Amino acid sequence: MKPKQALLLLTALVFIVSSAILIAQETEVKKEVEKEVGKEDVCEVKVRPTEVKNHYEFEILLTNKEPINAMSFPFYISAGEKKMYYDSVSFEGSRAEFCAVKIPNPDTASQKINLGILTSMTPPIRYIDPGEGRIAKLYFTGDNGVTVNDIVVDTTFFPPSNHLMGVLPDGKTQIYPKFKYTVVEEEKEEEE
Repeated sequence: MKPKQALLLLTALVFIVSSAILIAQETEVKKEVEKEVGKEDVCEVKVRPTEVKNHYEFEILLTNKEPINAMSFPFYISAGEKKMYYDSVSFEGSRAEFCAVKIPNPDTASQKINLGILTSMTPPIRYIDPGEGRIAKLYFTGDNGVTVNDIVVDTTFFPPSNHLMGVLPDGKTQIYPKFKYTVVEEEKEEEE
């Protein structure tokens, strides 16, 4: 074997081994990052009565570690045998106030609502930054006799394909936050 051929063969061998090592390291780093994505994300709904009889506020709070480009919040809202009726939504002063698309889609017959959010569609591109705080407030009216303690909130499937989930800026990575809801006790109503 000529010295030039040996040098080329040795160079090719070093290149192949170095590439294999770099690919292996990159795969390990990617696996570690994937383990962390969505790990500490939490969606909480706080339910509280308003000053109006049989009227309730559902404050949606989100804690996220990653920037979020889009989010789906499908909820089942029930008061047992009694019905709950969607009234309105407010994004004022929330982390999602700037978002380009904010669509509530209520389904009173099945006691569900899906709140869809898309941060931006044209430059300048913005995201819901990592952090914690209010995303929106939903308002519902209950049948006569509903108390805040009768109300149950849970995540649900909302056809055709919505689950409680967010999409990161790459458009591929999804997060599935943990869910919890809290009832804020009713204040004693004054006699009218």
